[in-house]
Amino acid sequence: MMKVAQMAFSQQPAQKEILLENPAFKEVPVLFRSLSPEIPSTSYATFGLYRYPAKFIPQVIAYALKTYGVSGMRIMDPFAGYGTTGIVSRIYGNPYELWDLNPLLKFFHSAAVMSPQEEEKIDLKKAVENSKPYVPDWGSLNYWHPEECLDLLSKAWGYFHQLKDQRLKNLLLIPLLKTTHYFSFNDEKRLKLSRSPMADKRIETLLEKDWKNIFYKMIWNGYLSILLKLKEYQSLNPQPVDCVIQSAVDGLAASPEKESDILITSPPYLQAQEYIRSTKMDLFWMGYSEEFIKDLGKKEIPYRDVPVVQIHSPTYDECLNGIDEAHLQKMFKRYFYGVFGILNSLQEKIRKYLLLFVGPANVRGNAIPMSQIFREHFTSLGWKHEITLVDTIVSRSMFLYKTNPATGISDNRMKTEHLIVLSRERASLLGRLKN
Repeated sequence: MMKVAQMAFSQQPAQKEILLENPAFKEVPVLFRSLSPEIPSTSYATFGLYRYPAKFIPQVIAYALKTYGVSGMRIMDPFAGYGTTGIVSRIYGNPYELWDLNPLLKFFHSAAVMSPQEEEKIDLKKAVENSKPYVPDWGSLNYWHPEECLDLLSKAWGYFHQLKDQRLKNLLLIPLLKTTHYFSFNDEKRLKLSRSPMADKRIETLLEKDWKNIFYKMIWNGYLSILLKLKEYQSLNPQPVDCVIQSAVDGLAASPEKESDILITSPPYLQAQEYIRSTKMDLFWMGYSEEFIKDLGKKEIPYRDVPVVQIHSPTYDECLNGIDEAHLQKMFKRYFYGVFGILNSLQEKIRKYLLLFVGPANVRGNAIPMSQIFREHFTSLGWKHEITLVDTIVSRSMFLYKTNPATGISDNRMKTEHLIVLSRERASLLGRLKN
């Protein structure tokens, strides 16, 4: 195992012994940020280049790979999102395969794993002003951006799309996305694309200033920040490893390139959906059509019809029976049919461990113990439950309400997330054939 992993092991042998060798602990409270001190924060290096919904914190993956893997083991993440699993896997010398429905995965991954780059002297203002404008295929363009800014935004994106230097495109993409959001009526404090009076006021105030100068400064400062983050990532000694990135992929129809040793993933949250909606603005400006983006949204779990999957969990049945509203029952079943449909297929291609990171959910005030449902289902398929590690959520970027504004019901946001560790060690053929 590489140097960083060895250092981390030497810092916490007692904790590892408690978690893995004491059979009395099947659920153990942990703080993953403390268990992987070699990664100073969740936004260190390239882990925090861009705000993405339900992003894996890198310390979870780091701890998992240190504890259950060795260098060279192949890693799989079918709900990769921003791509954190791959970024961490390189630090421990693990080849990997990432899937996600959102095509942004391949762009974020490319930027995050770049080698350190030197600052280039770019006359950004001149380059943008001399570029042919790019206008996205978006019927709501004028609703989301002030008319005064559209010409500059179009020329900036025209410059981006005309660039031949892929390395420079990788460096400029995220600063340009962030600046585009800032120069829009989108409420930055909400993950889903959402216009609000607060955002309208921000634009009104912005336009009273030298907003063009602010625009160029934001992109340039973002570019410099990425150069710094790439150097931080290099300090973690990432290794060149084989990787497969499948973005814009339908997990229910896809097949992995190879078998993997470890599947580690954080499936979509039951109560936090519409991930495509949160990145619609990005996708339009990056060149995707309205028809393509709508089609992606229709493929999201749980908004699509999916094949029925047998759920091997009495807790699932109990929770389903406790939901009165038909449309919520339908959503609940679709969620588990979709997620388990993907994982049931993939678990046949996993040689050693399933590591599933889930959070408890709430449907109309009914608590849904997600980790228990996942554990019951996969142990019935022959996997051995090793342990569940319960992590306390330290920070949250979403609004926190006393009551849900849509329902008036007390809003019980997740306070913990659970890493379910399942091993292939005692898996039986009979169990694996149940699905």
